[in-house]
Amino acid sequence: MKKNYTSFSNLKSVQDYIQSVADAFAAVLDFEVAIVDENLEVIAGTGKYKDQIGVIYGTGSISYQLRCTQKSFLVSDPMKGQLCQNCNLKETCKVLAGLLYPIKLRDKVFGSISLYAFNETQKENLLKDFAKLETFLQHVVELISGKLNEMALYKQSKEVAEQFNTLINSVREGIVAVNYHGKITHLNRSAENLLMVQSNLLNGRRVEEVFSGISMGTLLKMTQPYVEQDVFYKKDQKTLHFMSTITEVKYGEEVGGFVISIRSIGEMRKLAGRVIREERKHTFDGILGQSTAMTDIKKKMCRVATTDSTVLITGESGTGKELFARAIHQESMRKNAPFIAVNCGAIPESLLESELFGYEEGAFTGARRAGKPGKFELANGGTILLDEIGDMPLHLQVKLLRVLQDFTIERVGGIKPLVVDVRIIAATNRNLEEMIQANQFRSDLFYRLSVIPFHIPPLRERKEDLKLLIHCFIQKYNLILEKHIQGYTKEALTKMLEYPWPGNVRELENAFEYSANVCTDSLIDVNYLPDRIIKHATTIPVNQHQERIQSIADLERNALTEALNRFGPGSRAKERAARSLGMSRSTLYRKIKEMDLEDQINAKGLQ
Repeated sequence: MKKNYTSFSNLKSVQDYIQSVADAFAAVLDFEVAIVDENLEVIAGTGKYKDQIGVIYGTGSISYQLRCTQKSFLVSDPMKGQLCQNCNLKETCKVLAGLLYPIKLRDKVFGSISLYAFNETQKENLLKDFAKLETFLQHVVELISGKLNEMALYKQSKEVAEQFNTLINSVREGIVAVNYHGKITHLNRSAENLLMVQSNLLNGRRVEEVFSGISMGTLLKMTQPYVEQDVFYKKDQKTLHFMSTITEVKYGEEVGGFVISIRSIGEMRKLAGRVIREERKHTFDGILGQSTAMTDIKKKMCRVATTDSTVLITGESGTGKELFARAIHQESMRKNAPFIAVNCGAIPESLLESELFGYEEGAFTGARRAGKPGKFELANGGTILLDEIGDMPLHLQVKLLRVLQDFTIERVGGIKPLVVDVRIIAATNRNLEEMIQANQFRSDLFYRLSVIPFHIPPLRERKEDLKLLIHCFIQKYNLILEKHIQGYTKEALTKMLEYPWPGNVRELENAFEYSANVCTDSLIDVNYLPDRIIKHATTIPVNQHQERIQSIADLERNALTEALNRFGPGSRAKERAARSLGMSRSTLYRKIKEMDLEDQINAKGLQ
């Protein structure tokens, strides 16, 4: 709702001015003057009314009657007149006659100004010159109303200025105001932070002296805003580089000055990199890999993406199985519908069924009153990714098989099946066929899931992708960390290429991020590599194929053991260990179990 600016002022806000008007009035005319505000409080007066300043009249007073009628009137005989009959001051009032006039501004009554006669001569003059005095009061009211209007406008302009100042200081861009003569008049808070200087130290200086790359002669001739102009600011011995947009400020047709917005080049590069990554990360183009295996997989996935067939994606942890699933969804006809990812290994078994299929009201203690839809319902019309499908309990595999057979689900505690239109993509880093042999996974579910199977090769089997990935990580973290890393030294790159990367691309990115943070040079030396790469990369025998395969398994075991020794045995420590190895917590627990490391850890007294 738009505020009426007149509400910002009242007669009290100009009380001193009104009192001076009353005093001037009384000096010329032989009448007592009283000025009352909208709350019936006397705020100015002469004679006896000067002593009444601060008194509030009651509802029976003639001032109250005027506030209700909003019209001027003459009281010629207060004691006999009807207007004063209910006044609580009637018995002590000495007024013989009075002329009251409302003080208005834009149809709102702010109070009244009154002339009172206390003797017969004053009364006679008041009644005789009533019309002239009323006209005079009208002019006085116009003066008071004008003062109120002026005060309201001042308050409004002050509020607008405060709002504008708050707005300017809230934007991330640095704002520099320049007048027509090229002198800086204002800097917002962001500009002070970017330039590392207080605004009072730059105010009044010529903009050409502060920024190189800006010419007032050019600005005065420009016909449209200067967009993405390079400007430079010298701070001590360092030159700061900014991207600027310069816009002229006009008063009518006249140019009154310019507004320069600045952003640091580093921040803009970060933003550009983030936008590009967001646009690409859910597409096949966003999945990095130029090896033959990766190229073939992306081509085949792109072809099957347009169908609704179930897809099974296998591969080690960190190979990007979810990225491929999202890319399939993005290339499909379902791309505008939901993509829901569920990690079957991260949800407790007791909760997994209700998470997948939802539940009805009262299905169990603590259930919501209206029930809750499951992930299959939320993904209706789109795609659901069942990640870590190998960790799904056998009794839920039966329910999932039904979804694949007739595309119906049943909520926990429900009695009516619900039809869902969902494409299912499953992913796992486990060998499902071996699990079938061990009666840990249903064979009928496996064949339903693996209609279109894809296996993502580990990074150690496609080393030709390693340099491409490193190059992309260099670009990414140079933007994020504001570094200028150009690559690795020959020795460090050799160690990177020799390392088996048990955590695959996730581990590679973590390793590069570590090196980028600690590196102080343009090239990453061996000393800036994570310890596990320095210690293990040189221990890989390469003379025999069988020995190389065995050593990779040993290296993976050694890496797990080292991480557990470093971070400790607790659950949170294991989470940190999993992150350092570039794998999920469920994968870490599985590998500990597969390699019988738990007994070894216990024997060392870690738990």
